[in-house]
Amino acid sequence: MKILVIGGGMAGMTYAIVACKNGLDVTVAERNARVGKKIASTGNGKCNIGNARVNAACYNGSPVVRRVLDAISVNEYRQFLISCGIYTYTDMEGRMYPLSDSAANVVDCLRHQLKKFGATLWPDTEITACVKVGSQYQVTVGATNYLFDKVVLACGSGSQAERPNISHIIPNDVFTPTVPSLVPVKIRDMDGTLNGIRARANVSLYDGNVYMGKESGEVLFKDYGLSGICIFNLSALIARKMVQRKYGNYTFSVDVVPNLSQWDLQEILHGRIKCGERSKLFYGILHNKLAEHIVKRAGANADAATLAHTAKDLQFSFDRLLDWSKSQVTAGGVDDGYLDIDTLALQSGVVVLGELLNVDGICGGNNLYFAAASALYTFSPSEREKAYAIC
Repeated sequence: MKILVIGGGMAGMTYAIVACKNGLDVTVAERNARVGKKIASTGNGKCNIGNARVNAACYNGSPVVRRVLDAISVNEYRQFLISCGIYTYTDMEGRMYPLSDSAANVVDCLRHQLKKFGATLWPDTEITACVKVGSQYQVTVGATNYLFDKVVLACGSGSQAERPNISHIIPNDVFTPTVPSLVPVKIRDMDGTLNGIRARANVSLYDGNVYMGKESGEVLFKDYGLSGICIFNLSALIARKMVQRKYGNYTFSVDVVPNLSQWDLQEILHGRIKCGERSKLFYGILHNKLAEHIVKRAGANADAATLAHTAKDLQFSFDRLLDWSKSQVTAGGVDDGYLDIDTLALQSGVVVLGELLNVDGICGGNNLYFAAASALYTFSPSEREKAYAIC
């Protein structure tokens, strides 16, 4: 069987490696000069390749997620990685990294498997047409036509890359709206003096008075708005609403003193005011610029209770998500209703993997894990077992 895999990211390479190890004739078409380009930049170059605590709650609720996660366990994913020469460790948050702490090394291992087991690589390649001809697919590259028995789409999305044009392969109407996710947010009337400040915080997201979710971690204040992993994860909640064409009045409530209760902070501030130290209210507690911002919001002569409340509930009004170039993943994709969930195939027989599916997860290796797991899912247990046994 001749198979064309369009896209040489995590999903595409995983599929191609398993298929090759099962004796299939596989070609990988990649629009970049080399496969694995996007993987090489993940995890700040360390490659957060998965998450040992992965579960359906980490994703957007697609039925595809539950089916894939039920079929492909973390241990099986590790088996696949080991068969490719990739060994991992897990940090305190469950995030999986290669022992080499090198995303480039992970890509090297995957590329080596493709070459070792006979995959044909077409770099710098754009597929300009794909037409079903009987039981086969006629694929056009430049002025040349090729016939394949199966086509697998794993070309990712527009996040941190040029958006793939695949309307000649699958129609646009099978897609939900797509929105940048895991992305910084622009804030209305942002105070530019906070630009560059980092603070550990608890951040809650509201739509009007409706609580949507909470994240804890480092917040990076920018001249345009807010960034940092906890902001990225909350941005996913907004992006998923937008996929459903729902738009709200979103507010971020940022507690910049998460290690003190409001009462304890109030007592500290009351004591400093009483001692005549109003100019040094947040010394040893907050960055000076952040302290100045809180005092400005609360009022120059605010009492301790008002100051403490402001620091524990610093509100920022959402304006918009930043664009695709800043996003880690894309919310939305091929609508589940057009898929055979057992095979991840469309009615045309074209198989769809990874980020093209209407699946998005929070930070921490969940999206890279799903990309690989979706590819593994399309093979039978015996085919996967055979692939893992061949090093």
